[in-house]
Amino acid sequence: MTRPTSESHAGGLVGRAVLCRPFHFIHFADRCCSFSLVISKLPFDQRACFIAGQAKSGTTLLVALLDNHPELLVLPEETAYFPTVLTKYAPRGRRAQFDYLTKQSLSNVLFGGPCKWGKRNYSTFPRQKFFGTFESAAFDPANAQEDLLVLMVKAYAATLERPLDTVARWVEKTPANRNHIPEIYRRFPHAKILVTIRDPRAILAAQIALEKTRQTGRFSTYYVIAHWRVAARLARRARDGEVPGLVVPYEKLVCEPARMMEEVCAYLEIDFDRDIVLTPTKVGQFWKGNSAARINFSQISSEPATRWEGELSEDEVGWVEWHCRDLMPEFGYEPRLSRRDLRYFVQPIRGERPREYIKSRAYSLRDDWIRR
Repeated sequence: MTRPTSESHAGGLVGRAVLCRPFHFIHFADRCCSFSLVISKLPFDQRACFIAGQAKSGTTLLVALLDNHPELLVLPEETAYFPTVLTKYAPRGRRAQFDYLTKQSLSNVLFGGPCKWGKRNYSTFPRQKFFGTFESAAFDPANAQEDLLVLMVKAYAATLERPLDTVARWVEKTPANRNHIPEIYRRFPHAKILVTIRDPRAILAAQIALEKTRQTGRFSTYYVIAHWRVAARLARRARDGEVPGLVVPYEKLVCEPARMMEEVCAYLEIDFDRDIVLTPTKVGQFWKGNSAARINFSQISSEPATRWEGELSEDEVGWVEWHCRDLMPEFGYEPRLSRRDLRYFVQPIRGERPREYIKSRAYSLRDDWIRR
């Protein structure tokens, strides 16, 4: 099959980028599906792959690199299915769950809703068709026992005119999936899990930059380190074979993208094609990134991996290392400071409001007491 190519892009695309036809309207019968016999024998709902990690740890970049792979079906936006739909909204019934997915989750932009953060352009994506297809399936009495996320994925495939038998794995990304691995495997025992991990100092720098842009007033330095510790413990368990999964270090993803994506493709049992998986896309369209520093990229860059070194103060580095220094070396993140100093704990972080400052220190002390 011949794919259209682009030599340039308004955002400064460097080199030859391989893009598919708009929104995956491809004749998949023309392409031989090479995924393994084991996968092909799985029912569609069990061909799941979930991406977990932490906000700003590379989950969105990983999704964008997988987006255009002809053996995958990738939901381009977060659903918060396990963290929210199956917890907060489960007692309220399917209608409430459906409304959350289509109106409140970050996936609402796929159904015509407003974009909450950053820029998302789905103006030519058939959003009403997707909504109607999903709604019909969700409330069809014949599907009453079907998993709502699976119905959403099937509706997405139908919207893209994608035959289900061409899909080796369907992919959903929500960073907070890190908290729901047992439930994921209870519902999807054959699922694949990709766990992203990033230097926690880089994540703090990214979150400071985000708060400067968004001005939410709810920036929590506690959640930066607490979420990292949860993701790190999950990554360690996956690395040690205690839970099924593949660890995807952000630094390796941006510094050695070909090697890392080859590992990802091998884990997912799909073909590795560097012309496809090294070009980030959203629903088949070139994607310029979601940098917290508002820096668009034209190709994968290693610069964000070390950007924090010029952005964080010693006290900010100290806050992270105070909480994470025991786990950091396991992933190659060597502490920069020689010891913990009380001033690193008490010094406010840029963008931190008084209320959040008090909560973060109180939660930190609570966690330290629990760990003893």
